[in-house]
Amino acid sequence: MPDRSSSDSSLSSTPGFSGDVGPSPKRVLVVQHDDDTDAALIGDAARRAGATLETCVVTRQPLPSSPKEFDAIVVLGSADSVNDPAIAPWFVPEIAFLRQADQAGVPVLGICFGAQALAVALGGRVERAPYGEFGWKVIDTDSDLIPEGPWFQWHVDAIIPPDAAEILARSECCVQSFRIGPHLAVQFHPEVTEQHSVEWPISDPAGLAASGCSAQDMLDITTALLPEAILRADQLWSAFALNAQSVNPT
Repeated sequence: MPDRSSSDSSLSSTPGFSGDVGPSPKRVLVVQHDDDTDAALIGDAARRAGATLETCVVTRQPLPSSPKEFDAIVVLGSADSVNDPAIAPWFVPEIAFLRQADQAGVPVLGICFGAQALAVALGGRVERAPYGEFGWKVIDTDSDLIPEGPWFQWHVDAIIPPDAAEILARSECCVQSFRIGPHLAVQFHPEVTEQHSVEWPISDPAGLAASGCSAQDMLDITTALLPEAILRADQLWSAFALNAQSVNPT
């Protein structure tokens, strides 16, 4: 794997983000798994920064021939577990693609399942979390790259990052963010909109029950937090671009 030692440790004390972080990725591949888990707010943030997005739904279509065709890759969430053998027909190629991206220096932003996939691809692992996290949660952050939130959570697994990774944020439950080389991984969902907050509890009533919220409460909270969530999505995209630029300066 590429040398990780060139990552700029000064980023962890970089205050704020205006979005002016130098060159931002222009051609971005979005790796999607489920129909109800699209790029949404993080995709909007990327477009505002000048990116053009191309989406590949890997559960029903092949990945592009090479990650080198793109300036960056965003890997979204999934209702599946990375440890489920049943997903091997599409997950094994996805892991291989992420390793190719790493070798080529193409930065990857992994979100929830995508963060777990990135961890596995680069030598980490995923295990069952001590408990699931559902709904809007504030996290503990060690870096200005990752605001404390609140961020939307919907997961039952936990990331054990690769040895070379730097942990940026955590909760009492698990690691919430790490970076390794030009890549950034977040366990939470910066892309979530009101539509997600309605659809996910319908498809996962156990998650809704664990959240302690009613379906209406979940929607109302999301509606109230959405203006802040849009700003945080912009900040996270800027952080991703800044980290990638620090490792792969043009």
